[in-house]
Amino acid sequence: MNQFKRATHRDPCPICGKPDWCLVAKDKSAVICPRMEDGSDKYIDGSGYLHVLERNEKYEPVQSYRFELPHHNQIMADIAKKYMNSATDSIVVGLSANLGVSIESLRALWIGHSRTKGGFTFPMFRKGYQVLGIRIRRDNGKKFSVKGSKEGLFIPKGFEEDSRPVVVCEGPTDTACCVEMDFRTVGRPSCLGGGKLLKELLEGEHVCILADSDGPGQNGANKLAQDLVKKSKSVSIATPPVKDLREWKNEGCQREDVLSLIRGAVSYQATTS
Repeated sequence: MNQFKRATHRDPCPICGKPDWCLVAKDKSAVICPRMEDGSDKYIDGSGYLHVLERNEKYEPVQSYRFELPHHNQIMADIAKKYMNSATDSIVVGLSANLGVSIESLRALWIGHSRTKGGFTFPMFRKGYQVLGIRIRRDNGKKFSVKGSKEGLFIPKGFEEDSRPVVVCEGPTDTACCVEMDFRTVGRPSCLGGGKLLKELLEGEHVCILADSDGPGQNGANKLAQDLVKKSKSVSIATPPVKDLREWKNEGCQREDVLSLIRGAVSYQATTS
């Protein structure tokens, strides 16, 4: 991926116009955009939709990359532990009040704090609690990752010892809401990310995907369901009546409301071509 660089405010994504998350080829011939599917040549799991803008003999990106699942990063694990030790109750209480979830639910997501990075941290895992990277969330809601991170899942403490069906959320804060409501849950890193890692983690499981109500959230949920239905026991998609689970919870949603939504979700069936 060294032929690509991150989009910036000075050089935003030419597909969606945003200054973050997207990858732009250094020669401007291709873009990997996690937001826009229309016009894409293919989907690259964990990164986004590949848009080839210009084909030439010198640069042909479509078939040349292999995206292997990353493995445990001990350096990231050590950094995550350091951040966790810095996250005292007096520091976490502000985020807890802002999000409307308990300190205990945030600690289930291995929350940490970095004064130098100016935000709260959440380690990202693959199956077996192998650390792949660290997500940082600042007080203003801005999200980014520690340099050297690979995209991973937000897996709460006790997930692998639990045998209940799994609720898939997006991001660590919605996952914390699910923990608060006593669901067995896992968070994906974005509306389109984490597909291979979730397929690995959720083989043989009953799964319900809680999808954000916007277009990218719905597209991402359907793409994930297509992947999971091949290996999981069952897959369904449920959409809260507002933007996302955290907003719904802060409007007064209770565990029984989410259970009712999940029970009414239609099971996703594998399609054949």
